[in-house]
Amino acid sequence: MELEVLEKTPLSLKLYVKDIPLQVLNAIRRAMISEVPTMAVDIVVFTLNTSVFYDEIIAHRLGLIPLTSEYALEKYKSPEECMGGEEVIFSEECVVKLDLEAENNSDKPLTIYSRDLRTSDPDVKPVYESIPILVLGPGQKIRLEAYARLGRGKEHAKWSPVSVAAHKYVPDIKIDHSRCIKGCRECVEVCPKNVFKVSRGKVVVAKSKVLECTFCRLCEARCPQGAISIGYRENEYILFIESTGALPPKKILLEAIRILDSKLDDFLEQLRREGVIQ
Repeated sequence: MELEVLEKTPLSLKLYVKDIPLQVLNAIRRAMISEVPTMAVDIVVFTLNTSVFYDEIIAHRLGLIPLTSEYALEKYKSPEECMGGEEVIFSEECVVKLDLEAENNSDKPLTIYSRDLRTSDPDVKPVYESIPILVLGPGQKIRLEAYARLGRGKEHAKWSPVSVAAHKYVPDIKIDHSRCIKGCRECVEVCPKNVFKVSRGKVVVAKSKVLECTFCRLCEARCPQGAISIGYRENEYILFIESTGALPPKKILLEAIRILDSKLDDFLEQLRREGVIQ
């Protein structure tokens, strides 16, 4: 298998992967979405709310605020260990409390942001400080306790560590220059990703742009002589991960692989217990 890092930022990772079965790559992608745990607000207790926002609306917004989770994976029990049936076990090993108390003493609207949440664990806090939670009118108050725990995306999307986890084929673009009309430029003008360019009077594929091809096939449709064909390379893929900020992309990928490996080990052990394999 070949692997190359095409792009790396604090919140995203783009990889070129060759000679790996699509089924394996897709299993890793699905594990990133639904199996890698993160912290998210699960239960909210309101003691005072005189705003125009319903409790349910505020609780829903709190649940969708990404929380830093890298150290939480080591400090707190797994989602399965912290659920007593359908009830959450309220212990220091399972939950983090975030308090919110605010009052608008001015005559203008006051916006309450994610930075106004006070956490019981500095390692679990909102990833972004400027996420609006609600607006308090003059004289309005809010006081609540929010409890966050580890969970998985298969339980609710708020626990998914990725906003994007996708793979695509590596494009294989061919131009039959014997059929290409010189100076036509239809494909150059219609391509939304600027994959084509004119070099020495001939239309060619820009190597720096080829991986950006989205397989829209507008070039094929607009070429008057059908000189362009778009295919894909066998067993070559681009994997793109974009994190919500709860976990670094590298951590998400490694955790997904570890979880998938553990599931396969469990499957093999079950087969041995049933006598299917030795």
